[in-house]
Amino acid sequence: MNCKHSKYFQLTVILFMFTAGLLSAQERVNPRNAPVSAAPLWQAEIGYTVRSTPHLQASSAVLAGEDGRLRAFYMSGTPLWDFDARGRVVPYIVRSFEAVSYISNTDGIFMAVNRVGRELWRIDLGRPISFAPVVGWDGRVFIFLGSTIFCRTASGNSLWTLDLGSPIAFAPILDRRGHVATVLQNFDFVTVGPFSHLERIRLDSLPVMIVSLKDGDQYSYILFYQSGEMEKIIFNASASEGNRLSRSSFRSLPGIPAAAASRGAHFAVVLRDGRTLHMDAQGNILWTRNSHEALEENGSGNLMMAHASVMYDERGIYVITTRGVTGFAPEGRRRFVFRPNIEFSGIPAISDEGLLYAAGTDNILRVYRIDARPRTIPISRFFGPEPEGTYGMGNPPPSPWSTDHARFNIQNQNMMYERIRNSIQSGQIGRNEPLYVAYLMEMIGSFNHPQFSTVRPAVTPPNRVRLIRLLAQIGSRETVPFLWDVFDNDREPSVRRACADAIGIIGIDPTGRSLVSFFFLLSPNNPNIDPQLVLAATTSIARLSRFAGPPLSQEGMRVLRAFTNLTSLPHSVRAQIRNEIDALFHEGLDRPIE
Repeated sequence: MNCKHSKYFQLTVILFMFTAGLLSAQERVNPRNAPVSAAPLWQAEIGYTVRSTPHLQASSAVLAGEDGRLRAFYMSGTPLWDFDARGRVVPYIVRSFEAVSYISNTDGIFMAVNRVGRELWRIDLGRPISFAPVVGWDGRVFIFLGSTIFCRTASGNSLWTLDLGSPIAFAPILDRRGHVATVLQNFDFVTVGPFSHLERIRLDSLPVMIVSLKDGDQYSYILFYQSGEMEKIIFNASASEGNRLSRSSFRSLPGIPAAAASRGAHFAVVLRDGRTLHMDAQGNILWTRNSHEALEENGSGNLMMAHASVMYDERGIYVITTRGVTGFAPEGRRRFVFRPNIEFSGIPAISDEGLLYAAGTDNILRVYRIDARPRTIPISRFFGPEPEGTYGMGNPPPSPWSTDHARFNIQNQNMMYERIRNSIQSGQIGRNEPLYVAYLMEMIGSFNHPQFSTVRPAVTPPNRVRLIRLLAQIGSRETVPFLWDVFDNDREPSVRRACADAIGIIGIDPTGRSLVSFFFLLSPNNPNIDPQLVLAATTSIARLSRFAGPPLSQEGMRVLRAFTNLTSLPHSVRAQIRNEIDALFHEGLDRPIE
């Protein structure tokens, strides 16, 4: 069954309200159909000052105020939630592709909060973070504290911890390889991969901005300095580990930089005087235009870094400041200028729908439709755009043990199981993760015709089950399609149950494909339904629903209700399913967001 065409996945819309003093149902709007206008589509008094940029994902916005509280709004104006972090929230926040917000309070408690304001997990870091976390392509989260990087799965399991030897001095970014790039206080420029691989090179001084470029197969970084000088750092994958970064001279800017962003092999930078430059990876200036901040455009001509950002996607280049927005087409044509009649307290943000979320100095959140051109990239029907790339965990290269027939020896199976389990439990799987994931997949087996599998006779179902549990703890969402395949095609009930459990433990299924697999349990062609398998699917659906929230949770609850109609199930099993539905209902996960 294809998820895209499944009749079981339909997005419904009803009101989700929770506090007084905000928008009424009559004031809700449909932003997708609204015309571009200088007047706000909607506004709401938020009662506090917002200095940081609103955090947008999945058609919603999360705002952190100076009062330390966290609030969320849907794009139609519906208030979604008001999160109590049991302490002031520091303004360094990131949202994942699944719209999970990762935050820290001033006591150093780091938390994951889903799209309906429910806390998913927390860890105690001892002190608050000083930079926003970074979410990797497969859902893993990089957390920065002092000189240390912590890498956790989306469900909170520790993958590795790395001490860089010097405190981080610069807000880390996710580069075009899906790695983290930053600068340390000792002037080292460093990149850290998803599996803890570290590259570093010493700089002469600290930059003020970094952008990452991908020019064909060549990856590089442009570093901007306060003086207007630029420098290029080139990544050479064919060099020996530890020597893959090299410095290269680069032209200087004709002014002091205020903000920059990149896309592919090009980048845009806005200068303090309001000029916007579009440049390529070789340092050529493709065009120069004035933004609304230039004196010639009745701007201030004195743009501070704290008041500006640049966004660059397939629609073009946006120069965003606390005084307005200028939109440029990729070829340099100025598409629009938006100047509000108020100044914003922080840098606004532009959504995939062309909405500008801006908090004013009067503590009112205003949302404007400033661009009629929405994004054209593929967008998940449950969440937002997919990650830029993958880490290869869905189809890793063969493991070092793939050709060793001795791997099927029971003693060797036990030895490898203990080796991987101990590595995971230590929280330091790190560089071994791709090797271990490849080994686990090879030993578990994934095949459309299990009766022809060469793996199945050599690895018993109990051993395959425990290996599936290890794969779940590693927690990459890229391994979920592998688990779908085994669940759909394997004939061993215990293995299928383990796959259902594993998907729930990983917690991420942004396409909803797992629900299609679970719904197959109800097929008329599947008369011999295993009650324990249905319970495993029930638990998995509940976990996915709690992680993702609506609309995926609504579809999950619909499948669970169908489970309760399976007359072949024992009464006790159907009672357990109803209890799970009641728990999800009590948590408000049946309520659509509109």
